[in-house]
Amino acid sequence: VSRPRRGKNSRGERRAKRAHLLIIECNSQRLAADGLSVCNAVAQGLKAAFPNKQIAVVQTSSEQKLNEDLAEAFTRNGRFRSILMVGHSNEAGLMLTADGLRSWRIVGNWLQKFEPEFCFLAGCRAGKSEPVRGLFASIKTLRQVYASPVALYISQAGPLAALIFMLLKNGRIDEDQSGRLRLANFVLTRGQLFRWKRTEAGPGAEV
Repeated sequence: VSRPRRGKNSRGERRAKRAHLLIIECNSQRLAADGLSVCNAVAQGLKAAFPNKQIAVVQTSSEQKLNEDLAEAFTRNGRFRSILMVGHSNEAGLMLTADGLRSWRIVGNWLQKFEPEFCFLAGCRAGKSEPVRGLFASIKTLRQVYASPVALYISQAGPLAALIFMLLKNGRIDEDQSGRLRLANFVLTRGQLFRWKRTEAGPGAEV
């Protein structure tokens, strides 16, 4: 007797069909005024390197518009394996839109429907305990978070792009390469980048 085949809605198949990267530029007008509006350039570079990967960009303004834009991204692409967020932040929250600072748990609530496994945060102090725990609490599929526990400058953000490149190319992030990359960044720029895993009680591979 042959074993019945799984239906198309099996969890494994849904995950296999997930898009690759969602880039969210938070309060994009403010970032543009500060000379930090880089998400379109990052997306164009990654799309050129990986033309077969599904990469989408959302630039936020108000929360009402954000709701519409995220709904459109979900309709077009479904779930995303990884999310990059760029914005002004601190340990208490993220300037997700022009409507003000939102706690990390609330930010996670906005993202949870995409069921990401990896989250990259290009913002200040987003790598502290409180932000990461807030995201893990809201996003049950989240496995790893990469973020800086201190102020992050644009010259120190290179490793985030390199880690995303590694994930898109290989489908995984090599822990040895990741550690060497983040250590080199600390030596060269004094930039700190933590890796957090859901199973860890404290900071992960901090430098």
